[in-house]
Amino acid sequence: MTLEQSEYQRLVERIIELSERYRGDPNACEAILLELRTLYKKIPIYPGIIAMLLPKVVQPIEVDKLKEGEEAALVLKDGRMVSGKVVEIGPTEIKLAECKQLDISTPPEKVSVRREDVREAKLITRVVLEKEWPSLDFEEE
Repeated sequence: MTLEQSEYQRLVERIIELSERYRGDPNACEAILLELRTLYKKIPIYPGIIAMLLPKVVQPIEVDKLKEGEEAALVLKDGRMVSGKVVEIGPTEIKLAECKQLDISTPPEKVSVRREDVREAKLITRVVLEKEWPSLDFEEE
């Protein structure tokens, strides 16, 4: 089997496509990754099916078509994002439970954080191949 025939390649391409599409939407990215993990645990030998199902995890919907019991992410006009389970839909409001709220407005270019306010820090490395296996980094300089 060649790389082009592998369904894993299609799965990775799908993950990349979805991550680019939902780059500014942490709720969508989290839902996709959680569903990817669930699907992979259930059907690890069918990456093609997983690649086909992943785009269905997050779909745009008109507010009027939301139904009680569904999980939704709502982007508000002020830049906040609220997600949760729809528990009630009224004529002027939608009530959510099990909520998460994020502020997706553009932050200032620099931010000062007091050390005492930091609960946890994580280092982000974006050139991991170059650092861990430089002999496999075929990118031209």
